[in-house]
Amino acid sequence: MMIGIVIGIAALTLIVAVGLGARKRVMERVQKFGLENIMVFAGAGRELGQMGVGEPATTLKLEDAEAIKRDIRAVADVAPLAMRQVEVEYGGKTTNTGLFGVVPAQAAVWDWDVVKGEFVSDEDMSRSARVCLIGATPRTELFGATNPLGEKVQIAGNLFEVKGVMQTKGTSPAGTDMDNRINIPLTTFMRRVANVDYLYAIRLRLKSSASMTQAASAIQTLLRERHKLAAGVADDFTIRTPTEATNVAARVAGTFNILLVLVAAISLIVGGVVVANIMLISVNERRREIGLRKAVGARSRDIMLQFLLEASAVTLAGGVIGILLGITSAKLLSMVAKIPTTLSWASILIGVVFSVLIGIIAGVQPARRAARLQPIEALRS
Repeated sequence: MMIGIVIGIAALTLIVAVGLGARKRVMERVQKFGLENIMVFAGAGRELGQMGVGEPATTLKLEDAEAIKRDIRAVADVAPLAMRQVEVEYGGKTTNTGLFGVVPAQAAVWDWDVVKGEFVSDEDMSRSARVCLIGATPRTELFGATNPLGEKVQIAGNLFEVKGVMQTKGTSPAGTDMDNRINIPLTTFMRRVANVDYLYAIRLRLKSSASMTQAASAIQTLLRERHKLAAGVADDFTIRTPTEATNVAARVAGTFNILLVLVAAISLIVGGVVVANIMLISVNERRREIGLRKAVGARSRDIMLQFLLEASAVTLAGGVIGILLGITSAKLLSMVAKIPTTLSWASILIGVVFSVLIGIIAGVQPARRAARLQPIEALRS
């Protein structure tokens, strides 16, 4: 009688834990992106994490970033950046990484500073200095445990002095390694390395997240005017907000959770049918017991309550076992498969309530049949 309930409740507990864990992971990544930040990418239809894929879009200029900071009141600061994939060499070791041209405002706008050394300065920008800030991934691959400050690495045929070591950021909302990068002054990137006049993206920090929608709309209008795009012509840039990233992730997680809940619901329904059938068999096998109880004064409602309590006790016990099995499975899934799971009292409460409800629902018909038996007929059987 218990096995169907055990499986169903275990699946339900595991699903709730996985769903909450996925939501927590999404919100952590959105927090890394920044709740008061907007990204403007060059080119239409560009997604987060699509760094260096395909032909570079050349529609976003440094003047666009300056115009946004000057004309959009909701914007507190801007950090334009350019990028390309490069091969970096040091001491006979090489690695492929993202090379980013950045400005001093990058540290504040991205909330991403150095843990050692100094960030890019205005002086570095003015003289297009050959200095760089190294991320955690290339630092490990090139230097290991050695302190890289003051060392020189070769990037695109130029020697750059390591001025700082970037903080570890981990994974981006798109799932890419944010630490696999090297930052250099934007002017150095545009004049000495890539010889370009266009940007990869502009990151904006707003004065308040409450103005996110209005600011995004104003930025779109401003850029369309600057790029001389006629009505009906698609944008040649892409605006990404944390709200959009959260909504997309929530929709994907919601669809996945609905499918899992359906699987758990089917298991619980099957378990309920099994309980109902076995309780009906139990009523037929215990007719003499029921007749004897009625003969010595038991009322119909006493008989009905007895069978309801029996069904509820069995399903509640199965629910408790299922919850323990679900919690164990969630912890194993988190440790072995590295899938994020979050256990909560809500999942335990849901498991207990569902198991009791199934017991009551499944036990109603058998209990009613037992209560309707006549003492003489029951004893005669």
